[in-house]
Amino acid sequence: MRKFCFFHFCMVLFVFQCSSQEDKGLIPGTRITGDPLGDVLVFLALSNPPCQFLTSENAGVTFVLREGQTSICSAQLVNGSLQVEKSGKYQVQSFAGKQTLSSSRCNSLSFDFHVKLREGSTDLFSSQNPTPSEISLEMGKQYQILASGLVNPDLYQCQGRPVSSWVTAYRIQFQKL
Repeated sequence: MRKFCFFHFCMVLFVFQCSSQEDKGLIPGTRITGDPLGDVLVFLALSNPPCQFLTSENAGVTFVLREGQTSICSAQLVNGSLQVEKSGKYQVQSFAGKQTLSSSRCNSLSFDFHVKLREGSTDLFSSQNPTPSEISLEMGKQYQILASGLVNPDLYQCQGRPVSSWVTAYRIQFQKL
């Protein structure tokens, strides 16, 4: 009987000892979704500020850059404007969008969708040169956000058939320094 009790005692210790697994997630000991890949996606979403989308409906509204980071995105060929709440240096970075035309019987065709920041007739920044830049912006001045590069899919065909268009938005980010 003693051997039987000792054996069960050892088995219980063994089971409980083996059940405490070491958590090797993105941040050890921290579980967000329970899935390491899901945790990475959550952190990526949180590290990129949400975009204020520029659309044909709000193209007449002026975006205002405040303290912190502001991102403006668009998947349409519309222009907008922005002003700053405080004059000073801003770090600007952008990511070009992409338009892909495709059809079931043809190879896809892709075009870059660019954004630039302009004051009057002077280009201050463009996604064609995506290196982060420091620019000075002044309170009270109006800056234009100009989009270029989208094509009309109706002008393209594949073996006499229309093509479908898929657009990913551009992103331009501003960080007050």
